[in-house]
Amino acid sequence: MQRLSLVDESFDLNFINEYILSIQVSLDGFSFSILDAVSNKIICLYHQDTFTTEPGFHLKKISTIYNEVDLLTFPYKETRIFFSAPDKTTLVPIAVFSPELAEDFYRLTLAPARNSKILCSFLPGMGSWAVFEVDRTVHSLLEERHAGAFMQSDLVLSGLGCPEEKTAIRVKVLRKNLVIQTLHDQTNFYNSFYYEGENDMLYYILGTAQNMNLKPDLIILDGMVNRHESIYHRLRQYFEHVEIAKANPHVRYSDLLRQLPDARFTNLFNSFSYKF
Repeated sequence: MQRLSLVDESFDLNFINEYILSIQVSLDGFSFSILDAVSNKIICLYHQDTFTTEPGFHLKKISTIYNEVDLLTFPYKETRIFFSAPDKTTLVPIAVFSPELAEDFYRLTLAPARNSKILCSFLPGMGSWAVFEVDRTVHSLLEERHAGAFMQSDLVLSGLGCPEEKTAIRVKVLRKNLVIQTLHDQTNFYNSFYYEGENDMLYYILGTAQNMNLKPDLIILDGMVNRHESIYHRLRQYFEHVEIAKANPHVRYSDLLRQLPDARFTNLFNSFSYKF
């Protein structure tokens, strides 16, 4: 999926002040969606692959998108920005965390890059703070383009739609990373693993459950995965309840959005339900 651009026929420039823009930024890709807050309908989805391991090239790709995509230039009612940084995130329990010491907490487990900015987000579903690193130049570009926008880790969206009375393991399948976290459990776990195939995925998921002595009520698969993938069916051999992450049923979607092949935009769609 190199580029995807879907705009509903109901999109109307005269009602921009009633639209909410939600952006998701990761090394895998740059995505955004637009919600018509009056009709409660998602009327736009855009995604551009930006996968790169070359320092500085990510900024060039995002800058090109902003120069080419007019939909990012309008004065929306509200703008939300979510960063996905699976291998550059650490969790800190709420009992010991202080926002003023976010960078110190980050350095306890990870070494920040030279041109990085450390941000933090509270995760209600885990009783912890996510402390994460983003590229400073990318952050500055987004601040310049969307003054006053809300900026958070995409982990704040993970617990949406998961019943609080259930213990869940959420697994997000990215291009090169497998992100595993527990939800609504007293023993919080979050980690990112590089994988090369399905056997690696199964190894890390089962290993997490065993090492954490967890018997989850639910396994939630998110990202580049659907019910046709064999990892979904293999996990059902070990866990009673395995689900593909679901988009908010209280939001309206066009027929094109309902036909997307996997769950990689579920968090983006659910971001409109997040309460800042």
